[in-house]
Amino acid sequence: MGKKDVVGCDGTVTNKGWKNGVINQIENHVGRPLKWNICLLHFNELPFRHIFQHIDCQTAGPNSFSGLIGQQLTCYEKLPVVDYEPIDWSIPDIERNLLSRDQQYLLDISNAITLGRCPEDLANLDPGPLSLRLHTSSSDPSGNLKEIVGFILKSYMSVWFAIKKSKYFTDGQNMSFKHSKHHGIYPTNYFKLSNMLCLISPKNQTLNV
Repeated sequence: MGKKDVVGCDGTVTNKGWKNGVINQIENHVGRPLKWNICLLHFNELPFRHIFQHIDCQTAGPNSFSGLIGQQLTCYEKLPVVDYEPIDWSIPDIERNLLSRDQQYLLDISNAITLGRCPEDLANLDPGPLSLRLHTSSSDPSGNLKEIVGFILKSYMSVWFAIKKSKYFTDGQNMSFKHSKHHGIYPTNYFKLSNMLCLISPKNQTLNV
């Protein structure tokens, strides 16, 4: 343990809490600060969680929702695809073999949203509750649904694939900057920034895993 210079984990407060977090406890044990290797994929999920709760209310449990959009997500795969309004956005180029099955679905459904066409085989897949698939069944989507889907395309999806394409831990700070830059198109009151941001300093580096 005494020879360790880097510690890696996701960004939950259990791990990186300033007083009793796991990393802090390890640093106290070895008697010196360590480099923090925080998973940016997990970091990227936090703003979406906040914007969804801000727009559509809190979740009602681990697998249930209390808002109108969230409740529709429980049965969206049974809804027919309709003529829906495409959302203009550029999908990042990325090799499919870098992606898990769920991430390949995110790529395919994002392309369907931007093109305004959803193939039947894609529409019939059931990967779990996803707002993007719900958009393809909404000929007249609510403003809230448009906002959630727009955020997924313009921030969550774009940053996620940029992180997946990154090959080096040292790209972490650039990824954090890209992450923050995408949020500039949304009101700051959507995000609880104190819960969302990681400190970047010589001691505490945000790096992608």
